[in-house]
Amino acid sequence: MIASFYRRRIRNSLFAKWILLFALIAVVSIVTVAVAAYSYMSQSVVEDVLDNQKKTMDAVGEELARSYESVQGTVENLYRNRVLADHASFLLQHSFDEYIRHKLESFYEQNGEGVNVLAYFDNWIDDHPNAEHLLLYSSEKQFLYAFKQQGQSKLIGTHAVSSYIPDAMSLDVQPVGLPNAWLLKELGKRPHESGLISMRVPINDNDTYKNIGQLLVFYRNDAIDRIVRRIGGEQKGSILVLSADGFVLYDSSGSYTGERHPNADILKSLDAEERLKEKAYVNKLTNSQAGYTVVGIAPKAEVAEAYRGFRLAIVLAAAASIFFVVFVPGALVVNYAKRTGNIIRFMRKVEQGELSPRIPDVKDDELGQISRSFNEMLDELSRYIDRVYKAEIREKRTEFAALQARVNPHFLYNTLEVIRMRALSQGAEDVAEMIYSLSALFRNVVRDKPVYTVKDEIEMCRLYLELFRIRYKDKFAYSIKVKPGSGGVETMKLLLQPVIENYIVHGMRHENEDNRIEIEAFIEGEKVRIEVRDNGTGIPEEKLKSINARPDQDDESGEGSSFGLRSVRERIQLIYGDEGGLTVENREGGGARVTLSFPARKGEQGLHV
Repeated sequence: MIASFYRRRIRNSLFAKWILLFALIAVVSIVTVAVAAYSYMSQSVVEDVLDNQKKTMDAVGEELARSYESVQGTVENLYRNRVLADHASFLLQHSFDEYIRHKLESFYEQNGEGVNVLAYFDNWIDDHPNAEHLLLYSSEKQFLYAFKQQGQSKLIGTHAVSSYIPDAMSLDVQPVGLPNAWLLKELGKRPHESGLISMRVPINDNDTYKNIGQLLVFYRNDAIDRIVRRIGGEQKGSILVLSADGFVLYDSSGSYTGERHPNADILKSLDAEERLKEKAYVNKLTNSQAGYTVVGIAPKAEVAEAYRGFRLAIVLAAAASIFFVVFVPGALVVNYAKRTGNIIRFMRKVEQGELSPRIPDVKDDELGQISRSFNEMLDELSRYIDRVYKAEIREKRTEFAALQARVNPHFLYNTLEVIRMRALSQGAEDVAEMIYSLSALFRNVVRDKPVYTVKDEIEMCRLYLELFRIRYKDKFAYSIKVKPGSGGVETMKLLLQPVIENYIVHGMRHENEDNRIEIEAFIEGEKVRIEVRDNGTGIPEEKLKSINARPDQDDESGEGSSFGLRSVRERIQLIYGDEGGLTVENREGGGARVTLSFPARKGEQGLHV
């Protein structure tokens, strides 16, 4: 049944094949464009998500680096001030009471201009609102002096016999990490709820370079949180700050802050993105000096949610496009197919001998015009049948006239061929060659072609020149060049022969042995140019002016060497108007140059005048 439907509806129906082919091309094209659009848009969304994530990570990294550099700068500024550094060394290597006495003695010795290292750190924490605590720890005396943002500073005893802080301080050497749990306990905070990031810088004696203590600053990570919300906005995935040992200093999702991340080893590895490529996009920004790593994790499933709406929109748009591109034109084609089938049905009636039916199609499109033309053809056919006998008589007369017109040229060709064979038998090969060229030349002249080209005209000129080459032998030579594209251009018959004849009759120097004429045809812009160059006697100035003069200034006597050239120019202007032309000029060193130009038209008829 399917095969029968195919034979009846598709194989023998041009319109059905067009509809199927057009539908196939349209569907493939629309689906291809839809897939490409979806791929491009989804990739753009992914790139936007990752770019936004990278910008957020850069801002977080800059904030952490700025904070860490600020803590380092506090100790460096301490070292630059010799008096302040000495006081700091004394404080960290003696008891607090001894330091107070030392400070008072220095105050009296310097006439009331003593240095207060505690005030230095107290002022620093006031100038850094993101710092929650500043801790000054003495390794030798095992005490902790704590400064609090907008709070009272206090001295905390941390002897090893009663506290784990000295052990923790000696083991914890990370520049940036989570605050020590024992320190947080002394400060009255719960470790997992602190939301603090610890930044640590060692303090050495300015003279002996011996480590005498540590400076710790606890920063609140809400500053990082504000950066993430401001730059990242509703970003996909999460931003993490990992310490060197894999603990989470900050997590924008709030899931792992203060804990060791379950994928810490993977995230810290060099191939983290490769190992997690099936699950998430991973970006990393590591500060090797401070030891922390900013990680951006965007789960692929979460990112895909961002462009899932595009997929539905593209599918709907593609379906609508297929409907309008295929079914709407298909309906129009079906209508044309019905009208075409109607025309075919009436044609078959005429084929069976019925001349009375007429196609009832009144539309003005192509099929309507075909229908009216078919009806008019039937009317004309009916009238033609009435005149058939007169037409047959006229046809017989035409055939007789055509036969009579062919007898004389055919007789002449046969006669010339007999003469040529006679000359060959007598050894006169040059005479035979001239007769052959004359026969071919005459055949080209009398032959009636529907389209006459530049190549045909130049071939006739070649035969004409060949006669004179044989006649003058070594005294005359010619060359012909037809550049690609110019030979097939339509022209008129006997366009160049008068120009060549003018040179043979009036310009050729018979006493010389280097007579030469050159013919070159080429395309220039939208025109064909044919140049005829010779090394003859040239043309006198008066005749040259007469040849190049306007038609209303021509000498109408019809005498002289200029008549042939002027007749060619008149024919060119008659056929081509202002688009055609002929110019004649004398060449430097002798001879003349004739240039003919006319539009490069192909396939037209009626120019072989």
